[in-house]
Amino acid sequence: MAHAAVVSLLHTVEQIRHGDGVSDPYQNQLLVPLFEKLSSLLNFLEESFQSSREEVKSLERKIRDAAYRAEDVLEFRISDHLLPKPQKLFYFSSNKLSAKKYRLDLQKIIAEIDTIVEEVKEIEDVRGEQILQPRNFFPSRPAPSGQTNMVGFAQDLMQIKERLCDERRKLQIIPIVGMGGMGKTTLTMNVFNDSLIRYRFDIRAWVTLSRQYRMRDILLTLLDEFALTDLIRKEDNDLLKEQVFKNLKGKRYLIVLDDVQSIEVWNDIKMIFPDDKTGSRIILTSRLKDVADYINSSNDHHQMRFLNEEESWNLFVEKVFGKEECPLDLVDVGKKIAKNCQGLPLLIVVTGGLLSKVNKENGFWEYVAENLSSFVAEEDAQCLEIFSLSYKHLPAHLKACFLYMGVFPENYEIPVSRLIKLWVAEEFLKPRESKHLEEVAQEYLGDLIDRNLILVRQKGSINGKVKTCIMHGLLRELCVRMAYEEEFFCVRSRNFVPEKEILLRRQCIHDAASYSPNEEDMTIQSMSVVRSFIYSGWDDTHLHSYYYFGCRLLRVLDMIGVELTKFPDEILRLVNLRYIAITCRDLVIPPSIAFLKNLQTLVVEDPWKITIYMPKEIFNMPQLRHLKLSRVSLFRCLSLPLTDSDKTFVLENLETLSNVEDLGMSKDSLEKIPNVKKLGIIYGHGRWSVFDVHLQKLETLKIFFETQSNSIFLRSITSSPGLKKITLENGRIDWENMTIFGKLPNLEVLKLREFAFSGPEWVPTEGEFLKLKFLLIWETDLEQWGADSTHFPRLEHLILQKCSELVEIPSDIGEIQTLKIIEIDNSSPSVVKSAKDMLEEQRDQGNEVLEVLFHQTKERLHP
Repeated sequence: MAHAAVVSLLHTVEQIRHGDGVSDPYQNQLLVPLFEKLSSLLNFLEESFQSSREEVKSLERKIRDAAYRAEDVLEFRISDHLLPKPQKLFYFSSNKLSAKKYRLDLQKIIAEIDTIVEEVKEIEDVRGEQILQPRNFFPSRPAPSGQTNMVGFAQDLMQIKERLCDERRKLQIIPIVGMGGMGKTTLTMNVFNDSLIRYRFDIRAWVTLSRQYRMRDILLTLLDEFALTDLIRKEDNDLLKEQVFKNLKGKRYLIVLDDVQSIEVWNDIKMIFPDDKTGSRIILTSRLKDVADYINSSNDHHQMRFLNEEESWNLFVEKVFGKEECPLDLVDVGKKIAKNCQGLPLLIVVTGGLLSKVNKENGFWEYVAENLSSFVAEEDAQCLEIFSLSYKHLPAHLKACFLYMGVFPENYEIPVSRLIKLWVAEEFLKPRESKHLEEVAQEYLGDLIDRNLILVRQKGSINGKVKTCIMHGLLRELCVRMAYEEEFFCVRSRNFVPEKEILLRRQCIHDAASYSPNEEDMTIQSMSVVRSFIYSGWDDTHLHSYYYFGCRLLRVLDMIGVELTKFPDEILRLVNLRYIAITCRDLVIPPSIAFLKNLQTLVVEDPWKITIYMPKEIFNMPQLRHLKLSRVSLFRCLSLPLTDSDKTFVLENLETLSNVEDLGMSKDSLEKIPNVKKLGIIYGHGRWSVFDVHLQKLETLKIFFETQSNSIFLRSITSSPGLKKITLENGRIDWENMTIFGKLPNLEVLKLREFAFSGPEWVPTEGEFLKLKFLLIWETDLEQWGADSTHFPRLEHLILQKCSELVEIPSDIGEIQTLKIIEIDNSSPSVVKSAKDMLEEQRDQGNEVLEVLFHQTKERLHP
């Protein structure tokens, strides 16, 4: 984790250099060369991230530990600088750094980094001398022989064979993509050795690649299928390429490139495959979607899928019992084990193989079902090693993000918005010019998804952005173990208890009973290195408040599962905090919240939904980007007019503001939150006025009405030109006011929930909703909907739920050329009939795209 440690240290150095920490100009000058040296070390780490040489690994550990020590010194200094004097005297006085000691420590840091830089130079010099020396490459393996019974993949086998044998004469490349253990190689092997395929192709050859491939090995493996003589083996690579090309020329060949891990290997070898329009094919398997897309941009790749529950059970029974049946007393627990494999063929095969060799006892099988990932990891090291290759081959900048997924409990569906905020707060993301760190995090997430290491669960209805994701249990087990081994973070749970109690910089507890700290050992000094505390349990009886609030340099405090009785005063002394997520009753946020100058995200859940009155001092928190509370009032502080002397009384960086009560849409109010992108409002008392200043950055708006809306409010709140998504709930607005929303030039998503609009008739106006793609109407008394294809020209997805009074869906809606899906749930029978009639009419006109779903009857109509 050297890369993450150095990036985090660079963030800290930048913070001090820009005046947020140490103000002494002499000390700041010392940080300039330190920043440059750290940047050079980062380049070294990014270039050597896959090196297996022990001296490189040892040096990476030195870099990591030195970066940690340096960051401790610098952040203690920042903490002393930011804490007000009374707090310094009261809190952590034993750790207070004098200016003299800080300078000495800083000089030691620079000397240590200088020594490491010299060691790096020595290694790079040696590396340069060895460029022309033989390297320890992994040789290509021969083509596998035989076939295996692939439970659940008969359709995949048929699809690949059809693509191999179709009538296209041009050379076709068929990528097969999926995460490790999904059966890519096994599927390809079955195709490769199929009797029809053997008969169809003149030449078949199989090359298994590795990250450290060597061109000569690839060429010799291919030539093994021809008349390879000892004389040819002695030729140089150019002549070997010529020999491969000549032997394939004019032939119908099938080449398998198994486990392609980079674009470079394809660029190196693609010219040796002639295209003589003979119907030749190349199959490549890869874990990396971007590699497959690059190599074959014109055709779809074949994405491996997870087995369903029935297929998983059939494969499990086959591996445990062979041709025999499963005993009745093991069927239920056996199905639970098979289900917990989450459809991953390798895990099912390995688990079945392990259980086939032990006593078939119900109690033991119950244990395996509850602890499947840890059981397999402990009993079959080779299985975990297969997955560890995915981690080892990751670029340095992605490793921390990948391991961080282990902080979430197994099978937890992770909100991407939460994940991104945590990654940013942890400060192990490398900044990029002109991009905010949240954009960088989104790119990193996309890379991990493309590598099939993170699975997408939910996407946005229109933009396709990932909303939630999940990690397979065995991959998550790997993250937990590798993170502990790399001293990146420690997860304590009933399934993983560390062999030795070490206080790492990131602590995660999944259930309080799994860890009860010893009060004698948990001193303030020992806890001072902790940067993150994430608690995912729902029982705080074993937790000690001084433990999670006593970490002076804490950046992330996420313990939403512990219900606190009040806002803890201890939090206000943790001035390095970037992220807070807590659950609290009777919440009063004091003015001293402004001490948290570095805070980016504040999330407070209140089970009672009591209004929280924010102090005006919150506007002195320049880094605040996301404010999400169950119910918050900013009216008192927003209503104060701005003067020339307090123009800094503005939350310039605030992007998310949720559940704010009666915001007060005045000119002065909006000038204080000018860059908000996502806004959630609870509309109750109607303190609204017409204004000329718009929220230019506002894209997403959600409003819950406690009282009936008025037109002044509607005109005010919808005046932002960039609005793309609006959700309204319980407003009972007259349908005639819908034109206010229809005129929004960029509106793409409109969700109307629980009588957002009320009245018997809605007649849209032509020329409105020109960009609307998604429309949800959930619970309404609407009876007549006078719409046609001209009213929603770009609509793609329509959902009608609890529309019990609606007579019908206008038949002309089916004429909208972009419409792909209509969903109907618990609506009137006449609505269902009109939808069926519409679909039948569209089929008669040749429309095979439109799909209709009836949820209340589980009925689905589609092509």
